[in-house]
Amino acid sequence: MLDDPLLKALPPATDYLTYLTILEYNLTVDRLPTLHHLLQDTTLTTNIGWDLVHLLLPLLPASEPCLQDISRVGNPREVILKVTELLETISRETEGNNNEETEEEDLEERVQGIEQKNNISDSLAKATNLDADSRASAGNPTSSTPVLQFQILLHMLSVLHPRIKTRYPSRFLSTSLQAIIPAHAQLVSDSAVTEAVVSFAKTISGTKRPRLPPRLSSTAVTQAVSHHSAPDPEAENESSAPEDATIRQHLLQSFLTQVAEDYINSLPSVPDAPGLAWTARWHEKKYSEMVIPERQTYSSMFAEDSKLHERDTIIGQLAALAQDLQIRPTALLSVITGASTGLDGKDSDISLSAAGALYLFVAVHASSELFQKSTTPTRISIFPDHAEIVKMFIGDDATGAIGMQRDTLIDAVLFLGFSALGVIGLPENDEQFYSYLQKLSLLSANTPSPTLRYQAHMLTSAILHAHSSDHVRLCFIRDTLEHCPYESLKASAVGWLKDEILAATVDWHVKEEHNLFASSAAIESVAPFLYLGSTEDKPSIEDFYAQVPFYLAVLNFHWLLCSSQIISQALDVKNLNRTYEIKDSFLGTIQGLANEAKNASQREQNSEELQEGSYLVISEIQLLEHAIGRSRSAIDALNAT
Repeated sequence: MLDDPLLKALPPATDYLTYLTILEYNLTVDRLPTLHHLLQDTTLTTNIGWDLVHLLLPLLPASEPCLQDISRVGNPREVILKVTELLETISRETEGNNNEETEEEDLEERVQGIEQKNNISDSLAKATNLDADSRASAGNPTSSTPVLQFQILLHMLSVLHPRIKTRYPSRFLSTSLQAIIPAHAQLVSDSAVTEAVVSFAKTISGTKRPRLPPRLSSTAVTQAVSHHSAPDPEAENESSAPEDATIRQHLLQSFLTQVAEDYINSLPSVPDAPGLAWTARWHEKKYSEMVIPERQTYSSMFAEDSKLHERDTIIGQLAALAQDLQIRPTALLSVITGASTGLDGKDSDISLSAAGALYLFVAVHASSELFQKSTTPTRISIFPDHAEIVKMFIGDDATGAIGMQRDTLIDAVLFLGFSALGVIGLPENDEQFYSYLQKLSLLSANTPSPTLRYQAHMLTSAILHAHSSDHVRLCFIRDTLEHCPYESLKASAVGWLKDEILAATVDWHVKEEHNLFASSAAIESVAPFLYLGSTEDKPSIEDFYAQVPFYLAVLNFHWLLCSSQIISQALDVKNLNRTYEIKDSFLGTIQGLANEAKNASQREQNSEELQEGSYLVISEIQLLEHAIGRSRSAIDALNAT
């Protein structure tokens, strides 16, 4: 025991710098109990503790007691700086590993101003190359992973920050938070990382809510310090400045929104629903009659699957922490509508993450609407609130960019839209209404997720039909049919037209006097964009393949016009058929294109090319031919009356 170099070279036998060098080359797992005993000496730990952290980190979990000693007894200012540097190193190294395995992710915008300190990285690498045999001799090989290191470092910070007694402790907190954010973003795929951040923020903010439920893990991370902490050896006589408490709170508020953004954006999709499936679960609750029997619902998935249930638990903890940090819903609403970037409705140097603010705002609404929690969310209206939210997050980019946002972001935006349907409000003008609906409708065409496309379509339809002016509604439908480049969206416009005509003619509950959709004016306005004539330029076969869903919608719609006595009389469908020569010109043209497409697909099959796609095209053409025949029969029946 006396030959142990950790004891033999103990100061004053050597100076502190020499002793650190001896530790660096002789520290092994089996010597950690000896070091733990030595670190109870406040003088020793104050002088060398800060420079031991990078040596001990690779030896986790065995070295955790020693690291806790350093956080309790070491110089808190020096140790905080060292922990911050190590968090930056974890972030850099994890990002480098991720870049080798997947496409490089750009996180620079969220971590601006963080300095890279290569000397710490070199020290970590040197410490990691300890003799493997001496480690194994202790019978307890290490399992130090970036996640475990992150957890321990955050727990150290939760002990270190309260120990600092200075005029402006926010300066130390700011440095730590800037280092935590990128490390969290790199490791966020492991939910234990976000749980560690929540625990850290609770401790620093002084909140007393219960901690997250314990995780099933092979490594237990200490959650409480059993011994008292030493005072700050550099403590200043003056207490902290009164305004510094406000700055610290603002820093934590901004930090929390960034953590919320990174966490929710990292969540992988469950079957055809993003992250937390807020909108899908809202639909299941509001329209339970539409749930397919014996099919598992999203609500039951999140209730029964432990991993999915954990998502609800973590976002609930983040939302609760936001409340404890006094992030008011009105401040979140101000940020997500673009009115301000900071708190109290003002622009600030300490700004909130817009996406994180959106997720926290939605989480509060979801807790009330999905889980019946006793929360009182800030109510929003479609106009102007949701229109501004859509503008903020979906943007005014070219049509190709809308719908390419993260699924989790689109899900949150749509959820708020459905929540706001109870209060439509008034748009500033028709242009704002058209612009808003155009963005929503483009989501229904561009978003990769079928569930989100359907939900965007449903929201667009609800808001369109809620507008009080039949002229405005007709103008939007006509504009979509005339100018929209997406055939699926044009097919949706045919559906809107059908719903408006049914509401104005058949459904007596919503009949309006002098409604454009109850007369021939509406159908005559859009007919040139519905019925392809024989004299018009025919699309190529490739273009026609893409247009089949639109023409199916048109044919089914025209069958309804001819088959309903009420509609055919109100809209003078007989005259429509004559004017546009629908039976001979339109149906004949579509039939000719269908024949060409079918023949081309059969040729591809015979040549054994694109067989799977050819079968799909043929089945769609068969549906189209059936719709053509049905429409022709309906026209004949109408003419016979």
